[in-house]
Amino acid sequence: MGQTWVCAKVFGRIVDHMPGSLSPTPTPVLVWRKDLVFWTRFTLVWLMAITVTGAAVRLTGSGLGCTDWPTCNVNTELDAPRFHSAIEFGNRMISGLAIIPVIAVWLGARRVRTDLLLLVRLMVLGFVGQVLLGMLVTRTELDPRVVLGHFLLSIVLIFLGVLLDHSARAHHSTTSSEVTLRDLGSTSMTAPLQLRTHAWMSLALSTVVIVLGTLVTGSGPHTGSDESGEPIARLGFDIREITRIHSVTVWVLGALLAVGLWMTRDLDSPHRNRLLVIVGLGASQGAIGYLQYFTGVPALLVGLHIAGSVLFFTATAYYAAEATTWAHAAGQATPTTRHPAPELAS
Repeated sequence: MGQTWVCAKVFGRIVDHMPGSLSPTPTPVLVWRKDLVFWTRFTLVWLMAITVTGAAVRLTGSGLGCTDWPTCNVNTELDAPRFHSAIEFGNRMISGLAIIPVIAVWLGARRVRTDLLLLVRLMVLGFVGQVLLGMLVTRTELDPRVVLGHFLLSIVLIFLGVLLDHSARAHHSTTSSEVTLRDLGSTSMTAPLQLRTHAWMSLALSTVVIVLGTLVTGSGPHTGSDESGEPIARLGFDIREITRIHSVTVWVLGALLAVGLWMTRDLDSPHRNRLLVIVGLGASQGAIGYLQYFTGVPALLVGLHIAGSVLFFTATAYYAAEATTWAHAAGQATPTTRHPAPELAS
């Protein structure tokens, strides 16, 4: 009874934020925009959670817990499910439910932010791709190339989620441009353009680091299945060599982030604060990476490393989106609306 009450309360809270088309009375535009902001953030968090739970499927050896698709196991007793089957099918259910917040975002964008519909459509296409890749993962019995493609498409969806959430929030706050120009404005475009360039370089290199990380994982011991029988195929990279390449790229990214801290050392702004968060996440990621390497890559540390990579990429994507918004706002401002602020250090 208590569990039913909790579920009802949670469902009620979600319905309260559903776009106004589900309400019997017309919803003011401001409420629509507020609901849209809620659902874009909810969608992003859900996508991040799915990526981590997908990694948990592999790290618990549950990748072949379901031998059929879209059902789980043919002729399997429902009243006595296996542990691996429950993990794998549970992840499928969580992934499928992600379409609910996406529909909510689509309803809100269709009403008040039609400029976001392209991103929503791309996200829906990404979900279709995930469904197809999920089927191929099962049918190919965890071919590492398909598994890595599945994970990388999740990263693409997170990127789209960041763009959606940032765009919805930047438009929802009517004073965002004024605050940006007051705190960070400049008499020239040098500072905004420098930071935008640095942010996108950081995001691009972060993506390279993640791709290399998937190659390390695809060559490592965590195949995704504990089932006996034929061994799961792995990528043909030498684990030490590909790990070394991944590590060098991480150090290059760290140097790039250090340059960003130097560039923004005279600024007291949200952009520098975001960069500090990214540096902190990167440092913790490096520590976990070396720790897992020297301790024989235990599953728990690998899981923490993957979760950290999701957080790191998300923060870097926000950094790029915010820096782009600042550069655009500075370019749109007239000389009378620009306010002096420190230039980025050269």
